[in-house]
Amino acid sequence: MFKIETENLILRDMVEADIEKHMYWFTTETEWWNWDAAYWYFQELTGNKLNKEIENQKNGLTALYKMIFRKKPDDKRYCFEIEEKNTGELIGWISCYCIDLNFEATDEDSLYAFGIDIPAMRFRKKGYGKQAFSAAIKYYKSIGIDDVYTQTWSGNIPMIKLAEKIGFHLVDTKKDIREHNGQKFDALTFRI
Repeated sequence: MFKIETENLILRDMVEADIEKHMYWFTTETEWWNWDAAYWYFQELTGNKLNKEIENQKNGLTALYKMIFRKKPDDKRYCFEIEEKNTGELIGWISCYCIDLNFEATDEDSLYAFGIDIPAMRFRKKGYGKQAFSAAIKYYKSIGIDDVYTQTWSGNIPMIKLAEKIGFHLVDTKKDIREHNGQKFDALTFRI
């Protein structure tokens, strides 16, 4: 299994047992949905629609695990699970998606944007986000990704502060493009 170690964390490939923890975060400990704009729509779903979307997430995670399982040790990695060293507990993940020159999500292999989620609230505010994201960025640069992007929204102050601490700088703002709890927010793109 591929892994990167920091002082307190291990960034590693997904293992099959991680799917259960992810599903816990999608069904029980869901506070993190408030911070990850990609999952805001989950808050509006109920009943069969929510159950179907959760099943889609499980199928997607299973497919991701199967793809990662087939990777060779020297294959490039774009996504990582974040494990706390002391407890061995999975606390979150780093994910990747492509964006175009207008900083919009695309299926084309273009610019790489990375996001980090630490759903486990008791592991926040310990510097783990900075450790994990910094280690991942160092790895991405080592495999030839010269420009690393991250995206968030103007209300996500913890992510903005994390990006700035690591050395990201703001390269694009789309005004009032996101709406959350009846309030408009800007979409922000950062690059390092």
